[in-house]
Amino acid sequence: MGLRGALVILGLLIIAAVALTAYDRGRIKRRLLAALESTFKGRSRDAIDETEEAEPSWSERRVLRPEVAPEAAATEQGTGSGDEGGQEEPFGSIDFIVFLPGERIVERDAALGIYKQHEYLIDKPHRLYGQREGRQSWGNLARDPDRARYGLLALALQLADRSGPVNESQLNAISQIALKLADALDRPTRFNMTFEQALERACALDKFCGAFDVIATINILAESAPVFRGPAIERAAQEVGLEFGNRDIYHRKNAQEGPCQYLYSLANLYQPGSFDPLRLDVFQTQGLTLFMSVPSVPDPPAAFKGMVEAARLLARRLGGRLFDADRKPLTDGGLRAIQAQIQDITDRMAQQGIAPGSLNAVRLFPP
Repeated sequence: MGLRGALVILGLLIIAAVALTAYDRGRIKRRLLAALESTFKGRSRDAIDETEEAEPSWSERRVLRPEVAPEAAATEQGTGSGDEGGQEEPFGSIDFIVFLPGERIVERDAALGIYKQHEYLIDKPHRLYGQREGRQSWGNLARDPDRARYGLLALALQLADRSGPVNESQLNAISQIALKLADALDRPTRFNMTFEQALERACALDKFCGAFDVIATINILAESAPVFRGPAIERAAQEVGLEFGNRDIYHRKNAQEGPCQYLYSLANLYQPGSFDPLRLDVFQTQGLTLFMSVPSVPDPPAAFKGMVEAARLLARRLGGRLFDADRKPLTDGGLRAIQAQIQDITDRMAQQGIAPGSLNAVRLFPP
């Protein structure tokens, strides 16, 4: 090969490198544009003061609307027989479980250390349980005290969540962790179902979640005054029994013991959705939103009734008016229509073995 041939090849290599760089830049640019488009898709600006509405964490979940009739059941068969109630133990109807029986008592850290080393392989909710020494009660090893000791162990994988059902790879991962525990602790393994049964059940739970993962909202927009001011919001919130707390918004706490912490919450309708407690004296907004996760609260019809009463009182105290999720005035008839949908959801969830506000429901529909 002569000098001319070498120069030609070098020139071709340079052209290829420049083209590849331009392609990569274009691909990166396209990805950035797609990400920006996804970020701002669906957001709109309010005509008043051009204040951007909050896009809360439940934006991808279905919001109940007055004109929507109750849906037919999304699954043909129940998702399970019964619920384990308020106790945290590995007998829920939403878990794939590997039991590790043995006569020898296991120290908490001996089992938990092996579990923690490998749990990064699993991207679905999972827990390691143990039957406490000398008792029939179960404990979550991640929450129990260091001195805890156990007889029977159980490794549980939740079969579905908002990201979808488990797949065979995830079942393999949890099984491999169980085998590592079994080898280290010299214990056998016993599965509560086959992989085929687990995959079938996971699909049924995924349909269940898709049918019932809904939010009920009531918006309150300023009417007799241009804005709602922070001190007035705080006084009115306290009057209806709301407490300032998690995520810097107000909550109506669940007075009963159980996995459900809040019945409903009050947020700013506009970005960022929260309230700054250090600047509440100068805070102002044109709208508030009350919301509840229907499947996550016990007795959703009663909780919604309480939320309606709170919304009406807030509107009277602040000089506002009730609107639905589409910014249409919310009438008594509209509220009754939403109440009917909530009652229908409550009945159908109970029929399928997972009652609203139960431990399994809160795990499937975390607020």
